[in-house]
Amino acid sequence: MPLNINRSALVIHEAIGAGARPDENDTLAQVQHVSAALKASGWAVSVLEVDLDLTAVQREITQLKPTLVFNLVESLGGDGRLIHFVPTLLQSCRVPFTGSGADAIYLSSQKRLAKRLMRARGIATPADFGPGEAYFGDNTSWIVKSVWEHASLGLDDGCVVNSLPAARKRFRSCRAQHGGEWFAEEYIDGREFNLSLIEVNGRPELLPVAEMTFVDYPTGKPRIVGYAAKWDQTAPEYNATQRVFGKLSAPELNALRNVALHCWTVFDLKGYARVDIRMDKAGKPWVLEINANPCLTPDAGFVAAAIESGRSYKQLIDLITTATDRVI
Repeated sequence: MPLNINRSALVIHEAIGAGARPDENDTLAQVQHVSAALKASGWAVSVLEVDLDLTAVQREITQLKPTLVFNLVESLGGDGRLIHFVPTLLQSCRVPFTGSGADAIYLSSQKRLAKRLMRARGIATPADFGPGEAYFGDNTSWIVKSVWEHASLGLDDGCVVNSLPAARKRFRSCRAQHGGEWFAEEYIDGREFNLSLIEVNGRPELLPVAEMTFVDYPTGKPRIVGYAAKWDQTAPEYNATQRVFGKLSAPELNALRNVALHCWTVFDLKGYARVDIRMDKAGKPWVLEINANPCLTPDAGFVAAAIESGRSYKQLIDLITTATDRVI
């Protein structure tokens, strides 16, 4: 399709430095594939990498005057706590951009804050505690997670612990190795699902639900989608953690759908998002995380769900851009 200079898209992403982790380098793959899909739909595409110099970013946007910004920013300066800075800037510039607004990005990315909001609005989410806090739940197994970072950073077999001293030791080791803030969440022993939502004609549509299965995992090995399972192709977990569709009964699907759509409304999500849920042995869904800016590489879970729905990658990107015909 010929490029339409009257439809200009600016693909924006965080600057990736030398020695970046695999999950950080994955951003560059997203840029490549999203840009190609936009060009195939007739957009004139520019790419801008951003860092902590937001004045320079604002100047570039003002000069380029894009019709649309495709926001792929997941952190700034390597810090996930700053993920909402760019959508805040885009709102200030009054330029349409893909995905959720700054408030939704902030509220969903700060996992402990997100959990407080979920509890306040009647969405079940596992209990949690942080360093120096008392724990009042009944569970004796916890998973130690980053408050801000996604992509399963810091998740390995050692992140699931069975005592308070072990949890606090894990806090210290994760902070020393990765920096940032960490917390412990009750470990739900059950099935894990990724629920991908896409905005169609102003309403969220649930794409086919993916269940993460753990094939031939040894006894005692935590059944989690850890960092190696996502990013290390040489690790046993990479092939043993498999995504499957169509394994739900009608009541299970309805329960998961209702929770995911409730999250969409409560967090005021836009464009596209993914909700990660564990279903316990009694069939109760527990929301683990909400990702308002999920990965868009062709092998990512969100794209897999779109393909399962019968859409091509280009059609998926077209839907995401169509949902941005507003200036916030």
